[in-house]
Amino acid sequence: MARKLTDVERMNLDFLREALCRVLEPSQKNKAASAASALVRVRGGVVTDEDISGIVARFGESAQALGAAMRSEALDPVEGQEGVYTLRVPAQAESAAEKPQEDAGAAGVEADGGPAAEAPESAEAAPAGEDADAPAAPAPEKRAPRRHARRRAAPAEAGEAAPAAAVAPVAGDAAPATGEESAGEPALDKAPEPSESAERPDPAKRAERPRRPERGGRASAPRTQRGRLRRMGKGGNSRPMQLSEVPYVRRGGPAETEVRAKILELDQRFWMNGWLLSHPGAYTLFERRLTAINDALVNGALPGDITRRQLAYQMGGDEKFFEYGSDGHKLLRAMGMEDIIRHRPMPKPDLLYHAPRRRKHMRVLVTENLDPWLDVHDLMYEEGRTTVLGERIHAVVLGGGTPILEHNRLALLLDTLGADSVEVLYWGDIDRAGIDIMVRLRDVLGDHYPFAPFAPAYQLMIDKALERYPDPADNEQTCQVNLGMPDMSLICDGLTEEAAAYARSVVEGCRLIPQEILTRRDL
Repeated sequence: MARKLTDVERMNLDFLREALCRVLEPSQKNKAASAASALVRVRGGVVTDEDISGIVARFGESAQALGAAMRSEALDPVEGQEGVYTLRVPAQAESAAEKPQEDAGAAGVEADGGPAAEAPESAEAAPAGEDADAPAAPAPEKRAPRRHARRRAAPAEAGEAAPAAAVAPVAGDAAPATGEESAGEPALDKAPEPSESAERPDPAKRAERPRRPERGGRASAPRTQRGRLRRMGKGGNSRPMQLSEVPYVRRGGPAETEVRAKILELDQRFWMNGWLLSHPGAYTLFERRLTAINDALVNGALPGDITRRQLAYQMGGDEKFFEYGSDGHKLLRAMGMEDIIRHRPMPKPDLLYHAPRRRKHMRVLVTENLDPWLDVHDLMYEEGRTTVLGERIHAVVLGGGTPILEHNRLALLLDTLGADSVEVLYWGDIDRAGIDIMVRLRDVLGDHYPFAPFAPAYQLMIDKALERYPDPADNEQTCQVNLGMPDMSLICDGLTEEAAAYARSVVEGCRLIPQEILTRRDL
């Protein structure tokens, strides 16, 4: 069974997982946590090429991409040693792990050879003027175990003071001291006053015992919640980056009071269950989206005939914000507004297509995502449309991303249509992955089927993006830095010069213009 991770190791695991997710493709991100856990569990924190090969071997087709992501984002090479790496973790985690070791080392030096250990020897040295024939001092008793130190403290000190107070007999005494008296039990009326050198030492001057370091570095490690750093009270420097990191605030200070005043200005359905008022950090984190939803609710302009992704893009520019399991979905559920935000229901995606009737010559539109497929399907099924954006369309197929490239699926489907000739039009996201899928699909089909991008849809997507974000760098950012720059000539041939330049800037900057920017009304 795998060993339990410490708080620092859990914090390192989350940091490495997020670093890997930034460069992995969406279909590979679910493997980032397992890869990060394996890296953190390598003994000594030193990772070799052999360790990396063993970690990624179980991931099959994703092994090469995961290995490259580990070397570029999670590991730092060791100078002078080829194939040896160290974990790229935050300095805060490293210092938290090293602090208990430094405390333990300092305590060990003081306990082993410090001046405090030598002081009793110099204090117990016999004076030079003592008689050589004087009886030897009794051997010191064995020190009691620590667990009994408090219970036996008083008898031990009394037994040690008596031999120290014993002196040579005064001239004229009638009889010498007996063996019992020399052993440390003199008569009370004959006991002389103790000398200064025999006084009991001050407990305050005793050497301080070294403090035991905390096990596993737990005392010096920062407080965590599931491996992530938490805010340490009011005035913390760490700002929540996702909903799970937003703390509960019972009262708070002036800043929280100001945020709660803004929350009370929203529609009462946002705060009537009290969750948003007790988590003001959630409003600060998602203020732009919450105000957009509030404006739509107040004005009665919240549409119910568009999909969840299309609604999310209109509200904040992130088409996946309302997806199940996302922060947006969790936020609505926490506020009790999950049923208030109406949207079009989504069927289960699969290899779907719609061809109303068989024709001798057919033009088939392939869409990357489900939302545009539904829009075109409804136009053809409900309204009997045969043209979309001025282009004649006889069938629509859901590509679903990379699955359309597997096992020659599209070619087999086109063969079942029974047409003499079939022309394929492709429509997907404007980003590195979307353009790459289109180019690869053209190569898979070869010369069997004429192929072209759905230029009117791409032109309209860019026009809407230009209106919303004049600067291409303001579009939604992606984690596709590990993908090379695709061939843009295929899509740019059907665009205007301005639109083509805008599309190149978006793709070169790892940005995204999603298909969901267009709705059924636009088609």
